[in-house]
Amino acid sequence: MPIKLIRALTAALVGVAVGVAAGVVSVVAVAASPASAAWTAVRTLSPPNWSGQDQPTVAVDRQGDALLVWAGCDGSAGYCTDRVQVQRRTRAGALGPVRLVTPAGMSATWPKVAVDDDGDGALVWVHDSVISAARVSAAGVPGPVQPVTTWSSTSPSIAVDRSGSALITWTESVRSVDVAKARRFGVDGTLGPELTLGPGGAGGPVAAFADDGTALVVWTEGYERILSVRIAPDGTVSAPTEVAAPATEVRYGQPDLAVEGDGDAVLSYSVAPYEGYARRVVQRYHRNGTLEPAVVATPETHWLSYYSSIVVDRNGTATLVWGRWNWETDNSREVYLRRFPATGTPGPVTVLGRGDWPSVTLDDSGAGFVAWQYPGPMVQESQVHGVSLAANGTPGAVQTVAPDGRSVTAAASPTGAVTVIWQKGTHPSAIQARFTR
Repeated sequence: MPIKLIRALTAALVGVAVGVAAGVVSVVAVAASPASAAWTAVRTLSPPNWSGQDQPTVAVDRQGDALLVWAGCDGSAGYCTDRVQVQRRTRAGALGPVRLVTPAGMSATWPKVAVDDDGDGALVWVHDSVISAARVSAAGVPGPVQPVTTWSSTSPSIAVDRSGSALITWTESVRSVDVAKARRFGVDGTLGPELTLGPGGAGGPVAAFADDGTALVVWTEGYERILSVRIAPDGTVSAPTEVAAPATEVRYGQPDLAVEGDGDAVLSYSVAPYEGYARRVVQRYHRNGTLEPAVVATPETHWLSYYSSIVVDRNGTATLVWGRWNWETDNSREVYLRRFPATGTPGPVTVLGRGDWPSVTLDDSGAGFVAWQYPGPMVQESQVHGVSLAANGTPGAVQTVAPDGRSVTAAASPTGAVTVIWQKGTHPSAIQARFTR
């Protein structure tokens, strides 16, 4: 590791555990396709003549019903305006109708979704540099579009607590100053007052709920530090906590988090020196406010892609997946996984396969699935690959989930049924999905 990078990381992460396991598990074998008994056929969700945006998404409730969400435009119309669309799939496998959320003329980008235990959902998206939102009933019926912001806003995120109350977070630019903000969004569609969380930046804010309805929000202030607040069920916002302090020649970014039911959380973010490779770190943040030292999760040889994802199981074991870009050799991409138990030594760095843009999901037992785009995001022809994960983190063989697909999201039900949704790579870029039976 270059001396400058060592100094930068040391300055940024005082008290951090810097070790990364030297062993890397060999890539697992590639299977031609998922077993027919385990998966449905590929289903095209978007209507005929409609094309879909990249980054479709899905959320699954405690009963196993899925709410699939994407934006797309009608190719047969006189002009193409991307509109938010939703479709519900029951745990029994019945697909409901595709329903339009946004009106014609409102061009929407990259909707996000979250659902409560019973399937009541909330959506958020950007249009014309401001943010709007809508509720969706457990039956899959969308409510009216609600304007959330008036100033130029980016990076919306949404989380829903167990009873259905949603929290929308975003970065707002007010007179060229970035501010991290949040707003409650009730099951009945009522929007609460805007909450100013603190100075904002390029990363986040992102949020997740504990079982008691307390939300944890994490974001970057510029690129200089990582901040967080907790928002109580009554709307009280805590004073900001400095998760990562400013350091010379270091930039922070891409915050992510996963929260356990009791409120303990696992944070992940990037630490990048001005010269050298960025590293992804993982850090425990307990509900009593205690921050454990951050652990450098990714090897020093990894040039990280933009994409990573973290989840935590019911025992407190976190699973981090990320993409590596081999730009100095053959320009290939690889997907990696590493597990972090609640106590003890982190697991080994495991390479899952060629590709990038990974999405990881776990069921109640701790087993799960990782899906990604193969061979990477900057190619004309791509596939959706994935691996199943045992509860102990052992990956299965790589599966070709879709021979033509990109920009994939995976979500598991509590009992382990998996939904994978993606954008078809070739024209007309339909939105497609597969489901385990």
